[in-house]
Amino acid sequence: MATKEFDENNADQVLGVYRQMDSECRQVMGKISELNLEKDEHRLVVETLQKLEGERKAYRLVGGVLVERTVGEVLPIVNSNFEGISELLTKLDESMKQKDAERKEFKEKHGIMTQEEREREMKKQQGQ
Repeated sequence: MATKEFDENNADQVLGVYRQMDSECRQVMGKISELNLEKDEHRLVVETLQKLEGERKAYRLVGGVLVERTVGEVLPIVNSNFEGISELLTKLDESMKQKDAERKEFKEKHGIMTQEEREREMKKQQGQ
């Protein structure tokens, strides 16, 4: 759960910890989105390069420098990067599920409600 010690009787501290947990979840989701885009780009490059002969010239951007190679040299590298991104996405998805479960558990334990949840609850009570 939260790594920071806090006073569970202090509403401001509880809310601060919840906001920190929510922020961490949002950061992980942002990174997942970013990596999904990068994965799609790598997939397109792999698909394109697979159609070409291995001796054909290919250019690759390495650290801001455009380097001339052959398709046969570049394809395994791009494929390896694609697989690495896929593995990282799998790990981040697992991490996100764990962080989200911890956040939800913390939210329920301390009775934290978002504005939308509070409005829904009020409408429900008025309807009765």
